[in-house]
Amino acid sequence: MGILWSLARWLFGLLALFFVGYILAMSGYHSPPAASIARLAPDATPRTVMVIGATGALGRELVSVLRERGDNVVAMARASSDTAVIDGLGADKVVADALDAEQVMTAVGARPVDAIISALGTSATDLPERMNPIKAMIKGPPRMDPDKRPDFIGNRNVIEAARKHKIARFILVSVVGAGDSAEATPLAARKAHSAVVPLKTMAEDHLRGSGLQYTIIRPGGLGKQPATANAVLVEDPLAFSFISRSDLARLTVAALHDSTTVGKTYTAYDSDRRMLWQLFTAK
Repeated sequence: MGILWSLARWLFGLLALFFVGYILAMSGYHSPPAASIARLAPDATPRTVMVIGATGALGRELVSVLRERGDNVVAMARASSDTAVIDGLGADKVVADALDAEQVMTAVGARPVDAIISALGTSATDLPERMNPIKAMIKGPPRMDPDKRPDFIGNRNVIEAARKHKIARFILVSVVGAGDSAEATPLAARKAHSAVVPLKTMAEDHLRGSGLQYTIIRPGGLGKQPATANAVLVEDPLAFSFISRSDLARLTVAALHDSTTVGKTYTAYDSDRRMLWQLFTAK
């Protein structure tokens, strides 16, 4: 009995050590200087905004914040997407698969809009198999043809459609790890995100060279917890924190309505959520 008890204690200690190590490895370590915080002063002028990826978790938050603010929203989604939430928020809809350049060109030109926010990204339902977080950290994500991921090709199609239809203002939600923020990604997450980060980098570069009035926003890990209202945008590529989608949506919409953010790349940073476990708390 004593041997079994000792073995159980040893196993429990090993699991606890692994859990603590995982939390630390998945957490940020760099605190951005206060001088790099963007002091957003969004104007009150209502706009008509097209949200790309509007039926995703972040897309729905963006539509909600825009509608709450008084903006008109045109939501682009695939024909197979569940649009019940955005329908209830009063958004207009256009149907297109972001991977189909012709469909995107038609959809983007279907309504007159002032700006585009792209929240495109590979969703769990796009993957060929369910992603196991632990396995992904060791072996990487499930293999998938990059041409079937919207992270670059989809965003490129939308950017080119915006240029064609002379929609000058464009906000791209990217990810920490893209471009010059590679070192900010938690070590344990780098393998898991190894397939998508290069595509996000390509999308950022394409947007910068497009001639559009762009703003790029890079969040770290996302959660569905309530907003802390303490999240900020920082011009620091080495910053990292977790952030709720609600906070990210509010920062993104504020940046859209603030002309001083044009031509800039920001990290979405929440000092209340630097550690992974804080993503699962109310604050």
